[in-house]
Amino acid sequence: MPKIESGKPLHCIELVTGENLTGTVLVSDEEIRARIYSYADFFHIKGEQPVFLQTETNEIVSLHSNVTTIAGTSSRNIAPQRETHRQEILSNVAVVGHDPWRAEDRVKRVSFHVKHTNGLMRHDRKVKAIGRNRFPTEEHLIIFNDTAQGLTVRAWYSATYGGEFEGPKELWPTFEIEFEEPPSLRDYIEHVSDYVNFLSFCFGVQLKPSAIRIDRLSFAQMMEAAEQHEYPGEHEVHYIWPEAEVDNRDLWVGGSPVRCWDDKELASFRECLVAWMNRAAAWRRPNALMMASFGLKNVVSSERLLNACRWLEDIPIAKAQPMLSGSDIDAILAVAAAKAQELGHDVAIGERIAGAIRWIRAETAEQQFKRLVGMVEARFGKGVLPDEAVYHLKRAISFRGKSAHGHFNPESDAQFRGFSKSTRAMEALCYLLTALELPIPEEGIPRAGSNPVLRDYRLACD
Repeated sequence: MPKIESGKPLHCIELVTGENLTGTVLVSDEEIRARIYSYADFFHIKGEQPVFLQTETNEIVSLHSNVTTIAGTSSRNIAPQRETHRQEILSNVAVVGHDPWRAEDRVKRVSFHVKHTNGLMRHDRKVKAIGRNRFPTEEHLIIFNDTAQGLTVRAWYSATYGGEFEGPKELWPTFEIEFEEPPSLRDYIEHVSDYVNFLSFCFGVQLKPSAIRIDRLSFAQMMEAAEQHEYPGEHEVHYIWPEAEVDNRDLWVGGSPVRCWDDKELASFRECLVAWMNRAAAWRRPNALMMASFGLKNVVSSERLLNACRWLEDIPIAKAQPMLSGSDIDAILAVAAAKAQELGHDVAIGERIAGAIRWIRAETAEQQFKRLVGMVEARFGKGVLPDEAVYHLKRAISFRGKSAHGHFNPESDAQFRGFSKSTRAMEALCYLLTALELPIPEEGIPRAGSNPVLRDYRLACD
């Protein structure tokens, strides 16, 4: 059960002024807000440091990343005179638990849920064993437990049971990260996003974590404390993080390059996840642009096209390659500079010639797109992208130039369709390049081509 009900204001007292001033606190995906009141003296709570509140449910709410207003005062100026002082605190993060979560505290372990992942994570043998037993074994509950780049990444099944059935009423996957070097509250969420980005990549849709819980203890320390009846519990973390609407038609596991349906597929899923987490630091920006692209899938706009083009530019393996070697450039420059001086130009023109030659040394857009399309076809098969892909990609660059300096307004329905097709072409190429170096099994190769990102590109009218 959540420690605090989303969207429901709770009575509280603050724990930072020493006055135990009263107020209310509200936590939801759209807003985290506290209102504190004093019926005696003026007060001011500084938002630069965490603000701690004790609620009517005896939980401690720690507000981080705050914006505070100056305390306002309302007065009754006739007898009997009264004053009420009020301050509002708006926060981006609320941590709820048995004690305050201070700025210096570190996150050793974090667990979370991700909606819509039940089908992806459904291991047939494990789920059937859980369904037949009221007390399933650890072997059936644990999906995996792997290490990657200073992290331990885990997943297991959580369940609820009723009194009338032996099997669970509800079953869902829970994901966890344990850190070798515990990060701060500000930094741990990057690793959670890396994990969720991988699950989003599998479907080609924008997912988000929910039911986030953090702990200062490792899993082993937690188990030891629990056995001694000394474990006080985890802390919930709430963010202003509205959930994007997901079309159920896009939640097709048949379009995911990897899944967990049996032991063999689970092994491939684990291998890809570890590879993803190992490269996460270098891929964090393109993965963020990937997630933004997934969030814009129902929009045809300049913003979406520009995001797709930036996604391509930031993919480490997609950089434009030089067509001229350094020695070729030096030779061409020497000849050109000598000819310029022979024609009577100043020696300084050599620098301008050098700049022009260096500019043309990189491959053209057409050469780059042909090379990149060839790379993904070599991995995912001829036909994974339409034959016109290079043309659509070149056209996307042309539309980008028209969109970069303001809103692009298509001149006709045909141009609008071309704009949409080219945007989706860029996203499809980026998706395949993101998948290119992952250890996707042979069985997953055709599924990658069926991902909604590729499907939407093929089906878009031109």
